[in-house]
Amino acid sequence: MLLCVAYPRLSEADAEMIRAFRREHDQAYVDVIGAHWTLIFPGSTEGIGRDQLRDQVSSVAGRHAPVEFSCRHALVYNNDLTDEYHLFLVPDQGFSGISRLHDDLYSGFMRERLRLDIPYVPHIGIATSKDPNHLYDLATAWNEEGKTITGMVDSMTICSYVDGEIEDLETLDLAGIPSEITDW
Repeated sequence: MLLCVAYPRLSEADAEMIRAFRREHDQAYVDVIGAHWTLIFPGSTEGIGRDQLRDQVSSVAGRHAPVEFSCRHALVYNNDLTDEYHLFLVPDQGFSGISRLHDDLYSGFMRERLRLDIPYVPHIGIATSKDPNHLYDLATAWNEEGKTITGMVDSMTICSYVDGEIEDLETLDLAGIPSEITDW
């Protein structure tokens, strides 16, 4: 299966903070894929070839400028497909920009593959557990410490997901021109 992610450009301190936290609390996935925003989920690409997906991602990348983000909040999320819960970093700044990337990727021929029964919440997964109370305690501690992760999304990567392993296939830079900001 194919998917599309955006690996965040982070400071080394923020990248290490996420790596260390994931090493302790996300052991199921920390060695599968680095910190990322999932933009196209693997379940929605069945029957789509790499070239077709590349054309879609390339087209979207050409229309979108890089997105600056900051995450100041961790929240617990219930995975409705398994009995696992996840701890997500959700962006305060950049939420709409990352969401627009996701939405644009699910346009055209991908539109019929968009799940509308689950709202898209941009996130970086940092912990996984079958115990939601444990994750809630982790989220509470993270949020009370006032941790902030800042960075930029400036590219999207097409990956393959086979037998529980991720392989990065191609990275496409976001090349859109930033829209002018107008003071009202």
